[in-house]
Amino acid sequence: MRPIFLMLIFILFATSSCKQSSDEENNVFEEKIDELENSTKVGSWQQNLITTEPLQIDQLKAKLPKQLAGLPLRSSDSPAAQTVVGTYSVSTNPNHETENITVKILDGAGNYGFGHVNAVHKMISMEVNNKGDNNWAKTQDHQGVRILLKEERVKDIQFSELQYIKQNRYHISLTGRRLDSKKLLQAKTDLEKTNF
Repeated sequence: MRPIFLMLIFILFATSSCKQSSDEENNVFEEKIDELENSTKVGSWQQNLITTEPLQIDQLKAKLPKQLAGLPLRSSDSPAAQTVVGTYSVSTNPNHETENITVKILDGAGNYGFGHVNAVHKMISMEVNNKGDNNWAKTQDHQGVRILLKEERVKDIQFSELQYIKQNRYHISLTGRRLDSKKLLQAKTDLEKTNF
């Protein structure tokens, strides 16, 4: 009788443990489903971008300020869909020998822009803090905006890059040649004054 009683207690204990473990797994599973549903609701800013009409190229070009971090706008172009690029330099003909800042604005509206901005958002959301011999990269908050900031020195030439998303829509990329990241942070501050 005693061995049967011990066997019953063991079975009850085992099924009770399994049930608790199963309940915990179900709770975790339900939380993950809730997170997924909340992230794909139509009200999220990324989903709203899909149904937003992208700006025309001339409207995007109008977003480029006449001056940035003390450097005048020297040229503007549209190298890709929903994208404008402006070059700022003291030199009237910016080249690889001159200090310059290149600003690229990509409109995140519509199917094309949504996919791009969503990928950039994920990249900038990650914690980055890398340092090499001649370069570094880190994510940080700057004036309430999440940014990715990089610097690199190649053959005594300073390069810098800053990326962020403006107004949950526009991917802004600033690239500096012969300029450090402090100059790009100043340029970002100037660009934030532009009404998008």
